[in-house]
Amino acid sequence: MTGRRSPFAKPLVHQPPGVHQPLRFGLIRLLRAVLNVLPAGFFREGGRLYSFSRRLELAELWRTDGLAYRVKRARQMGMTVGDGCRLYSLQVASEAELVELGDNVIVSGEVMFLTHDGAIFTARDRFPDVNGHYGRIKIGNGCFIGMRATILPGVELGDHCIVGAGAVVMDSFPANSVIVGNPATYICSTSIYLELKKRNPATVYDRAFPFPLKFPPDKLAAHMAAVPFKPARRRSTAPSNP
Repeated sequence: MTGRRSPFAKPLVHQPPGVHQPLRFGLIRLLRAVLNVLPAGFFREGGRLYSFSRRLELAELWRTDGLAYRVKRARQMGMTVGDGCRLYSLQVASEAELVELGDNVIVSGEVMFLTHDGAIFTARDRFPDVNGHYGRIKIGNGCFIGMRATILPGVELGDHCIVGAGAVVMDSFPANSVIVGNPATYICSTSIYLELKKRNPATVYDRAFPFPLKFPPDKLAAHMAAVPFKPARRRSTAPSNP
């Protein structure tokens, strides 16, 4: 074994499928093939056979295309998901029907959409009949939500916003905003941010490996070896001796 991939192998993408499990995968495809020959009248919406067919479809997607699986699952949960979205996580607590994603939205890993304020339940003696305090979330077209960001109830982001990793978004922001931090604040326009990235040596261009294809690790390591680390920030005072 040389460790090299076959030239006939499927290109690696940024999001791998779930566990393949060949035997289960074969059984799932066999069952779907059997169901496909049944008349449409057997699949009454809400019926057991209809539900079973949808579960089989999700099970196949989970083993073949993690991104397509999460989009399909999000819509089944009640989320509004536009075209061309890439969901690398699917965490909604817990009213999916209150979340709307526009077209071409990228949601990074471990992003949380929070659609209610659970703190109100600590005052049930004052609000004995309370059901909850809720807020819709709306993400515009072409937005990017960084890893482990949290979007709180009532937030609306305009088109082409960029949310930094770990940001806690408590307020709404207009289109073309780059927001970072806890609580998230505006730092610059999307156009300025992208112009800086466009000219940065850490941004890799390769016609043979456009996104979402995964750049070969050896080529990436060689390229990044010449890219310097970020300089240390200046301190207002010298650090004290340990």
